[in-house]
Amino acid sequence: MYRRNLKHSRVKNLFKFSSLKNNAVLTVESALEFDTCFHLEYCKEIVYFEAQPEGFRYQFEGKKLPYTPDFRVSYEDGREAFLEIKPASKIDGDEFRRKFVRKMEVAKSLGCPLSLVTDNQIRVNPVLYNLQLLHRYTGIVGVNAIQMQLLKVVRASGLVSINDLSQRIHVSSGELKANALALISRGQLQAELNKEKFGMHSVVWIGA
Repeated sequence: MYRRNLKHSRVKNLFKFSSLKNNAVLTVESALEFDTCFHLEYCKEIVYFEAQPEGFRYQFEGKKLPYTPDFRVSYEDGREAFLEIKPASKIDGDEFRRKFVRKMEVAKSLGCPLSLVTDNQIRVNPVLYNLQLLHRYTGIVGVNAIQMQLLKVVRASGLVSINDLSQRIHVSSGELKANALALISRGQLQAELNKEKFGMHSVVWIGA
């Protein structure tokens, strides 16, 4: 097996992602990998993910080459998988494709299949925008008085918009949205984050 040691350099910037799911700060080596972390952090099927995990070596044109996947993810059903994150503009080369096939073969033999994920799947809005917004308010720990009142109103109302909540709970719109997002990030409230940017018009309901 093989493990890289990431270091800052003149040609490469490192990014830090604070993960509540992993109770750790992850180091990644591109802005695209950083954006991927938001999806992994809030995917309900993923219980754990590791950046720059222990890698492996693979044979290519008579040479044994080292390879480190960008992520290793663990799913709630027990499955594990490696992820390679790449801009779509960089996956068309013949050598890249042939090398990736060899990497996939070794990963499969290790019981941890390797998948390729591009910016076309990662940088999709409003999803990414909303996940970044959730992450901003994840640090609000515990259930405060505003959140207790918010949950009480939503339980009584079923589906209710943030705008309607603002008329029943006398706090600023910014404070209301911040506390609603904190509850959504913990799964205590649910909202549709795939279709439009989260705002005063967004509808929330009690999480399962």
